[in-house]
Amino acid sequence: MTVVIAVLHAEDVALEFVSVLRRHADRDIRVVVGQSASWVTLPAGLSPGERLELLAPLVEPGGNTAPLPVPEEVAGRLGGSPAEVWTHSPADHRIRRARFGWTVSRAVPGLTVTYSVGDNPFLQTVPGEAIALTGAEADIKLDFINRHAGELLRSRVADRLVTTDRVPVVERFFAADATQANRLYALISSLGDDAAVADDPWEFGRSAYEAARLDATAAWVARWCAPDDGPIVEVGACEGELTRRLAGNGYTLQATEPNAGFRARLAERLGAGPGSGPGTAGRAGVRGGADSGAAGPVGAGVATAERSGPGVEVSPDSLEDLAAHRSRPAAAYLLIEMLYYDQDLALLDALPTDRILIALETGQLNDRVWPWLRRQSTWRVAERLELAPPTLESVCDGLAYLRKRGSRGLVLTRSGEAG
Repeated sequence: MTVVIAVLHAEDVALEFVSVLRRHADRDIRVVVGQSASWVTLPAGLSPGERLELLAPLVEPGGNTAPLPVPEEVAGRLGGSPAEVWTHSPADHRIRRARFGWTVSRAVPGLTVTYSVGDNPFLQTVPGEAIALTGAEADIKLDFINRHAGELLRSRVADRLVTTDRVPVVERFFAADATQANRLYALISSLGDDAAVADDPWEFGRSAYEAARLDATAAWVARWCAPDDGPIVEVGACEGELTRRLAGNGYTLQATEPNAGFRARLAERLGAGPGSGPGTAGRAGVRGGADSGAAGPVGAGVATAERSGPGVEVSPDSLEDLAAHRSRPAAAYLLIEMLYYDQDLALLDALPTDRILIALETGQLNDRVWPWLRRQSTWRVAERLELAPPTLESVCDGLAYLRKRGSRGLVLTRSGEAG
């Protein structure tokens, strides 16, 4: 049966899979190249260097924008039912490689896939196997890149740039089933629409850190707003872990979530079917929907909401929608761990409330929120506190670990308003 190495770019075989060439020196290996929609057979009996030379014509140093294949296309290039498939990690920091590895994982039901750990400075994947190359094999890597992909040593495309750490002398691999691959890809896609491909990608329902952070956030909200004060708007409610806590404490909530996948789970978990309304923006779509910035009377163009159990209403409104339409006056607006998408902070001035609770990791607060606060006069800081300290935590059933960056809270009240 066939052995397949499926890579996004031809040079990736030299960068990450030379040990696989050694492992299967006596077997033909099919190399599938996603970027160029091509494949080539590396015959048994050739040296690793000779095999790599067959890939040289497929190296395209300038290419990184071709449409990626869908699972059905990849399945057609795998050559029947391969015995082994090796590909990129769905958690590779280079998002197109991650997406290609994720696509390969879905190409054939029950397919056995082994993933290269690849490149990710933020997520440490625990390898099932780490293979040290010989000095001669390391030289083969360097020679191939220098002669056939030297332009990548100075590439201006971050994902294509070949740096020392992307030419490992120890190649590391791990095995994962399709469900785990899905979760890894969702985690690395946390700022994009694909974050919703897995249920609870940030593991709010499984993580001790996240549970403590959410409990602390709910208690913080309770200190600043009583249920009798009026409705609260939670912007970017995701799948509703904080919403559920607040609803259980008797609050009337308007939970907004632009990503249709997250919003459907949010509504379902709060006791209703999927939310209605346009909802075309993804998780990154908190930057704005179709009506962002539109002028008009209060309530014009507001997305349809759906009641989701006692005291909770779910809608697809983005931060931009809420600021533009000003149709949801509230005792407070909650912007909890959602100002990571380059939103214009001046939008906060238009929110129909005198109180905003913001929670973010320290770096984002220091880099974005504090400079904005110093330049404006609409809001004053009524409180700052630490909701959760940073911690190291395993994710995806122990397949990887990362640094949870912690969460700090700010209470903003309009200038002249009592805290």
